[in-house]
Amino acid sequence: MQERILSKITVIDMTEGVAGPYAAMALSDMGANVIKVERAAGDWSRPTDHVNVDGEENANFIALNRNKRDIGLDVSHVTGKRILERLIARSDVLISNYRPGVMAKLGFDYDRCQALNESLVYCTISGFGQDGSYAQNPASDTIIQAMSGVMGLVGEVGGPPLRVGFPLIDMAAANSAVQAVLLALYGRLSGRGGANIDISLMAAALAMMSGSYTRFSASGKQAARQGNQNTNLAPAGAFKTSDGRYLSIAVLRDEHWVKFCAALELGELAKDPRFVTNALRVENRAALDDVIVPMFAAQPAVVWLDRLRAADILCGPINAFADIAADAPLNAELPLVDPLAPNVPHAVALPIRFNGRYAETVRPAPAKGEHTAEILAEFGFEADEIEKYFDEGIVFSPKNAD
Repeated sequence: MQERILSKITVIDMTEGVAGPYAAMALSDMGANVIKVERAAGDWSRPTDHVNVDGEENANFIALNRNKRDIGLDVSHVTGKRILERLIARSDVLISNYRPGVMAKLGFDYDRCQALNESLVYCTISGFGQDGSYAQNPASDTIIQAMSGVMGLVGEVGGPPLRVGFPLIDMAAANSAVQAVLLALYGRLSGRGGANIDISLMAAALAMMSGSYTRFSASGKQAARQGNQNTNLAPAGAFKTSDGRYLSIAVLRDEHWVKFCAALELGELAKDPRFVTNALRVENRAALDDVIVPMFAAQPAVVWLDRLRAADILCGPINAFADIAADAPLNAELPLVDPLAPNVPHAVALPIRFNGRYAETVRPAPAKGEHTAEILAEFGFEADEIEKYFDEGIVFSPKNAD
């Protein structure tokens, strides 16, 4: 049985998409009682994935919402607001990722929620934060990749900027939100009370590039796109092998250069005056590639991996997901879990091995309103009240979600 250290913590999850749902799911993986508050239209990410699983659910939603319970609730209705007030008053954390102003419009800005529950940890995730001239601008992971400079760094030398092909910024912001929530919960232990946490995708993106930004701040120079090459090291890049696979290789130190040459049976190359130091190898990268690129292209990837790993050189295959799935020893070290969803054998848990175990799936990603009656009863609503709320459409379950 996994350790569920946050089992006494209740989280109200008023999020949709990626960043907010992942942050709430991370807390649920740690044991928190996460209640997803969902409108009848549903989390907009439910139908967006092209891989549909079990009706309206899809792989993306399944990946980001396991271990939660779901209450279907019309928060725009006056009675729906009263229900949410009780949930907030008896919970520890509220996470939302609506555009700034939406929670206030619903009647649940920080001041209102703090009045309901002075020890509440109130966490918002947005594109540019809750204040300032950019706050109301629409934002997404792709837009923030563009505006933060991420896309300016990604791409081939001299080529156009490129987008990272997964929601990198959303995930970074989610992880920052989890850190902040845990910090606030720890602060409550020393009597600090609740907290108002403001996480922006823009700040999360820039924080990941702190070294690059500091370099620009010091020099005034924008780092150039470098493709698969590391402009600070040589050899360091992606090299194609005879079986069509690519290897990523990086030689960090001059002593590794000697080992690299020995592994390739190019011992004399190590003494070539053009390549004896990293600075010279970077300067003469094209000449060096003229030697080693054809060599790598003449043998399959496994041959070079065996040689380079035996020489303790940083290297690895450039994998597709299918390659990872087929690598049993690698899989044994990964936090792959059963999401308890039809036709989905694996999802990825938190990358935290705690006392020798990764987090497990306790419950699958919920259907819209799946646990509405159960949650209302837990928060003290009487059976006749609950039935009335269903009849009036203030709350819903999968049977009447549409």
